[in-house]
Amino acid sequence: MTVNLKEIESKWQRIWEEKKVYQPEPDERPKFFITVPYPYVNGLLHLGSAFTYSRADFLARYKRMKGYNVLWPQGWHITGAPIVGKAMRLSEGDPKIIEELKSYGIPEEEWDKLKTPEGWALYFVDKNREAFRKFGFSIDWRREFYTTYLNKPYSKFVHWQYRKLKEKGLITKGEHPVVWDPKVQKVIGDHDRPDEYITISITEGYIIKFYWEDWWLGLDHFVEDHPETATREEKELYSIYKKYGEKPIVFPCFTLRPETVYGVTNIWINPDVEYIVAEVNGELWIIPDTIVKEELKAQDFKVKELTKLPSSCLILQTVANPVTKEKVPVLPANFVDPEIGTGIVMSVPAHAPYDYIALVDLTKREIKDPNDPLIRNEADKCLKRMKSLFDVEGFSEFPAKDACEKFGVRSQEDRELLDKATEYVYSKEFYNGVLKDLYGKYAGKKIQEVKDAIAKELIEKGISIKYYTLPVRFESRYGGKCIVKIVRDQWFLKYSDPEWKKLAHECIDRMRFLPEEVRSNFHYTVDWLKDWACVHQRELGTPWPWDPEWTIESLSDSTIYMAYYIVAKYLQHPEKYGIDIDKIDDSFFDYVFLGEGDPEEISKKTGIKKELLEQMRKEFEYWYPVDIRTSAKELIQNHLTFFIFHHVAIFPEKYWPKGIVINGWVLMDGRKMSKSLGNVIPMLHAVENHPVDVLRFLLAYAGEIGFDDANLEYSRLEEVENELKKWYNFAIENYGKGREEKLLIDEWFENVLYKYVNEADELCDQMRFKTLINKVWYDLEREFKWYLKRTNNNPNKEVVSKYIKFRTLLMYPIIPHIASEILEKLGEDPLSPKWPETKEVNEEILELEEYIKTLREDILRITELLKKKGKEINEIKIVLASDQKHQ
Repeated sequence: MTVNLKEIESKWQRIWEEKKVYQPEPDERPKFFITVPYPYVNGLLHLGSAFTYSRADFLARYKRMKGYNVLWPQGWHITGAPIVGKAMRLSEGDPKIIEELKSYGIPEEEWDKLKTPEGWALYFVDKNREAFRKFGFSIDWRREFYTTYLNKPYSKFVHWQYRKLKEKGLITKGEHPVVWDPKVQKVIGDHDRPDEYITISITEGYIIKFYWEDWWLGLDHFVEDHPETATREEKELYSIYKKYGEKPIVFPCFTLRPETVYGVTNIWINPDVEYIVAEVNGELWIIPDTIVKEELKAQDFKVKELTKLPSSCLILQTVANPVTKEKVPVLPANFVDPEIGTGIVMSVPAHAPYDYIALVDLTKREIKDPNDPLIRNEADKCLKRMKSLFDVEGFSEFPAKDACEKFGVRSQEDRELLDKATEYVYSKEFYNGVLKDLYGKYAGKKIQEVKDAIAKELIEKGISIKYYTLPVRFESRYGGKCIVKIVRDQWFLKYSDPEWKKLAHECIDRMRFLPEEVRSNFHYTVDWLKDWACVHQRELGTPWPWDPEWTIESLSDSTIYMAYYIVAKYLQHPEKYGIDIDKIDDSFFDYVFLGEGDPEEISKKTGIKKELLEQMRKEFEYWYPVDIRTSAKELIQNHLTFFIFHHVAIFPEKYWPKGIVINGWVLMDGRKMSKSLGNVIPMLHAVENHPVDVLRFLLAYAGEIGFDDANLEYSRLEEVENELKKWYNFAIENYGKGREEKLLIDEWFENVLYKYVNEADELCDQMRFKTLINKVWYDLEREFKWYLKRTNNNPNKEVVSKYIKFRTLLMYPIIPHIASEILEKLGEDPLSPKWPETKEVNEEILELEEYIKTLREDILRITELLKKKGKEINEIKIVLASDQKHQ
């Protein structure tokens, strides 16, 4: 029988739309409210996104089969910078953007409408909605909306939210460090960055000033007495000396561990980088000629470049430790990143694996120029004067040396091993390290107890300065290299507020997480999360209610919009309900979401009928809270935690979120998705070229929930398509056919079916859809083949029909189009299918058949062995033990 899967999917998607199957209303059934973060539509969504959204559909369909009244609404996120950036780059003729549009198959005559942010956003909303519909997602499209000022009711809702937060003292205005793109002069949030950098946060550290005190010695002799042989550098330094006198030059060392300054043996600079002498806040500083200059300026340091110096002028100079007054050498190290911090690092080899191994490397340095023996000699001296600062259980005097040996670090090029060694040492020291006598009044105390006090004391003495940087440098989506900037008069969400954090922790404690281990990640994120810059400038979004020149940034306008879905059915279609959006104010949202206010008074004020207001309130009370929010792991550190924070701040406890599901990223046939590899496949293209149930099957089979990345086996498309067609033909041709009488083996297979239904039930509830396919599609088929073998291909018609029906129903959440077609052909309800009903499993009959399988395997092994020995087998006797022997 010829099966056209594309025709089947079109048929059922049309029927679902016409019959309004996925437009639920409150009723007597238990409700289930599932949401997925609305996607950011700066282009066509790809199959990686489909992995997350398909899981929501699998769960929604399963829950409906279990008797739940399921609501799954979906919106579109168009707030933020990437859309603005792409529209701008298209209008400038950027070849990368043009190539992207060509790869999407968008005709050139449509490009003009994409040259404004609004045009770009709404165009791709339409395209991605089409993809979602073609994937058969069971979404209530009545509640669809998109963000920004383009959607007035949503903006009013966001304004209501922020006024509530301000009333509670959770919004502040002040001076804060932010990630900043100097190219476009704006704050860079997670959505303004390439995906691999969205969780990178600001590092708070310290600059410690080491002093090059005698830099000026001999300059007058070289420059005044021998001007013809004096180098450019000597002349430049001499002119600085004439202007500034014998002022020391500062080597500003950036560190996360200011308490280790007592153990410094040397200073590191990168030998491949040019440095500058600059006047910095009235002092002379050495800094690399890199983005560091811009970051210093952005943090209110006054920086005036005086001259450039090659690293060779600095290596082997000596500087004074501001705490111990010891003189230490400046040495070269390739591991020093000249763009992070100040690009200059202090070396504490007793406690820092990178420092220890870099000194070891220098002692083995090849002799290529006259300075190399001197460098080797200084490195050897540094290793000999390593100073142990802390007593740490499980380590010798020198934990860095121990860790390098433990992790097999051989050189400073072993970055991955060094990172592991560093994390190992630092974590052990921070929590368990006890300061030695050289710390004076702090001796005998743990590092974690006094670290901040030591840092504060160093700052008060003028030795140290608090400083912010990024752990890695990256470019924003605008193309500028990001830095940390101190901004003033900026609005922030006070995620640092201890009472707010406490409520968030309480919510996390009572939520359901899949997998369970992600709970600790949420607790950790709540603990470290600091105040968040919640407004940006010059990007698409909802204007800030107190200053419309600012826009609420993309992660901050998308925290409680799940509540908006409930009223979106009405507010996105105001003409249908006689609603004047301009008249809606905070009292409307107070009543519908919080039950506050008199509906009669609110009706008079807003013009919305009292009955309609009460209907919306009842609907909200029925659907809320969110039962499950499912998303990818990269959103834990921002959106999903913000989702918890904002709910506990605004809503009563009964409306707090109930569950979160996390999945990993998606590989394509074992390889990371990459445009350069040509394996980033838009959902819309995939579903236009292949049957949707085949894609859904492969998405389900790609991987389970959790942090592990899934692997979409796109190469199996044809194989899976053939399997689905084969099942369709088998189901239609064999349903209701077979013998009438019942045998013991029929009873066995019925119990197998009941067992598999129970296992599938648990797997669906746990959202383990790959395991579900393994069980229902592959393992159950093997059981059926055994059943056919045991019946000599003459199954009981009731049993074979039950097998066809059950297997189709168990696969329905994943392949709903072909499953609906089969169910219709079988005379079953294809629009609201029910989870198979089972009886109590007879474990004894299952064990009996397992015994027969085992006996058969034993016989096969024995006969195979005898045949190999040339024995002819005419007869097999099975001898049963007597009851007495059996007992």
